[in-house]
Amino acid sequence: MEHRYEGDTRTTRTRRSGSSTVHDGSDRARTRRLGGDVGVVEAHRRFGGIDVPATLAGMAAALGTAVLLAGLLAGAGSFGYQRGLTGADELSIGGLIAGLATLLVAFLVGGWVAGRIARYDGGRNGVLTAVWFLLLAAVTSGLGAWLGDKYDVFSSVRLPQWFSSDARTGAALATGLVALLVMLLAGWLGGRWGERYHRRADAFIANTREGGVSRPVQTRIR
Repeated sequence: MEHRYEGDTRTTRTRRSGSSTVHDGSDRARTRRLGGDVGVVEAHRRFGGIDVPATLAGMAAALGTAVLLAGLLAGAGSFGYQRGLTGADELSIGGLIAGLATLLVAFLVGGWVAGRIARYDGGRNGVLTAVWFLLLAAVTSGLGAWLGDKYDVFSSVRLPQWFSSDARTGAALATGLVALLVMLLAGWLGGRWGERYHRRADAFIANTREGGVSRPVQTRIR
């Protein structure tokens, strides 16, 4: 067992279990049992949570990826229809699958960006990228209905139209719900994926803090 005193804060670390107990300096000391390294846990407590700039960057990355992939897939579908390679119904089903795949990849990328920038709570920050995306879609749809279709950016770049009048049918509502679930799940997975780099870095710091990082000495054989 190791005792360390810093100011009025006492830290007791049990090496065998890897857990830590932190006491404040008051008479009625509050005790918290923390798993893992105390510094890492305290950093998460202070700097974790929702990171708005990171989620906005993730939303921008998801939007750019979705626009790029949607344009490529739309061009491929139009070319196949003009050549008579498939029927209209098959193109419609294929377009639905391609659209869901586009959203999956786009929000994996967006969630990864948000999780990597935010460092902590990557899953929540990744999910928020999808929420920002939906808010942007609602705003542009409202501008399109009020000021004209030229302000509805989503309609001109072949992105999902959740708030248009054509999206009120049963099939459109079901498709929109599936697309929303795909976006949220992909954002969460991407955020967790982007956060993993920082967890490896935290583990490395925690494991080498006491002894420092030693560099092997290279010896030259004469």
